[in-house]
Formats: sequence, C-alpha cells, structure tokens
Amino acid sequence: MPDFLEWVTHGVKQGRFEMNAAATVGVSLVVVVLTLVTALYLMLISRTAARGRYIEGLQAQAFGLQRENQQLMVDIAEQSTVSGLRERAEALGLVAAETIEFVADLEQ
Repeated sequence: MPDFLEWVTHGVKQGRFEMNAAATVGVSLVVVVLTLVTALYLMLISRTAARGRYIEGLQAQAFGLQRENQQLMVDIAEQSTVSGLRERAEALGLVAAETIEFVADLEQ
C-alpha cells in the first residue's frame, strides 16, 4: 500500500495535478452533490421497490379473496338447490306436508 501512495503522490509532487483552492472546492462540491444525488436516487428506488412488493402482496390477497368468493358462491348454489333444502329440512326433523289447505283471504 505504501508503494501505491508513493506512486499517487509522486505525480502530485511533480506538479502534474496542480489545483488551486477554487478548483479543489469546485471538485469537492461536485463530488458532494453527486453523492447526495446518488443517495436520493437509491432511496427513491428502494421506496419504489418496497411499494411494488406491497402492491404484489395486495394483488395476491385480492386473487385469493376472489377464489374464496367463487367457492362460496358455489357452496351457496349447492345449498340452495331443492334437494339440498330438502336434505337440510329432513336433518332438522321437518317432514313434507301430506295435504295442503289454503285459507281464503276474507278482506278481499
């Protein structure tokens, strides 16, 4: 490592990379600005990626709820059939009426 530092400083000592104070401040300012822009960009990308993952999770949840809703609709259709209603009525101890009597509406 000392050889590397010696190599770098060798060029500076010979005057190849001479910079006045204003140029040094300018270069430093450019480096700081670029660092800040890079940090802000990385924060933005990170936030965008996190929101993307959150949206994917919501889409997966919505898909699961749609499938569950469809299954519930199938279950309701099965339970609403005449044979299904008859089976549930029999399970509750109800029996079919042997004769049906209609009562006339006297108010009409």
